[in-house]
Amino acid sequence: MLLTCDIGNSSSVFGIFDEKSNIVKTFRIDTFKISSLNDLKKILSKNFNLKDIRGACISSVVPSIDHVYKDFFKKFKINPLFISSKIKLNIHICAENPERLGSDRIANISYAYFISQKFQIVVDLGTALTIDVVDEKGNFLGGIIFPGLPSLAACLHQSTEKLPSVNIVKVAKDTTKPLKLIETNTELSITSGIYNGTIFLIKGFIENICNYYNCDINDLDITFTGGQSYLLFENINLKGKKILDEFFTLKGIKYLYDLNLNHLFFHVPSCHDFK
Repeated sequence: MLLTCDIGNSSSVFGIFDEKSNIVKTFRIDTFKISSLNDLKKILSKNFNLKDIRGACISSVVPSIDHVYKDFFKKFKINPLFISSKIKLNIHICAENPERLGSDRIANISYAYFISQKFQIVVDLGTALTIDVVDEKGNFLGGIIFPGLPSLAACLHQSTEKLPSVNIVKVAKDTTKPLKLIETNTELSITSGIYNGTIFLIKGFIENICNYYNCDINDLDITFTGGQSYLLFENINLKGKKILDEFFTLKGIKYLYDLNLNHLFFHVPSCHDFK
């Protein structure tokens, strides 16, 4: 079995794939609950038999704890593959500093292009909101980074004296319809501003991306993933094909593991001129 790890700033998601590339189990933990080999061993051993793991692939945006994973797998004589711009990819990264690109974004776009060789967008909403673009030739054109829902709420509270701390995720979970645009108390006004504002932002960015690259939004695949994407997905009214896949990044990590260690062949395109 293969263990895939998506180590994020707030939480980390783990997925176990069987020999047929099926996800047989997933689990999520707070990232900084793991700070030692013993922490990692306790959490992983609660979820599966460690002796069943034959390989590991890791996407990490928290390099300060990467050594814990490296040392842990070394004890099991497993050399984990860490996702980066330096491994074998099926896409070409059109960025000034590819080595600084988040490994989760690389996994998302690589998997998106593997599934469908067309112009498409991936929206990943967690601690940060990222909106990334790949074209039909496999060029990762770049993307947008914006604070996620909890980050916006925390920033607003920390930057003011009177505005309270609001658990935006909890409030959004508790509502089954879009929050009212104009609210009548401070807490709900903050919630409306952040929640509805993020919806408007995502929709506006995607529509403007289509205009910028002269692509038809009706033909577009827009994939939503990340820990908070499900909170907004139904309320983002967009043309085109909307896809919600909670485990999209894990699938991308698994795909890149196969591409690098199982010697799958996929054409790597060259970056072409774009606006």
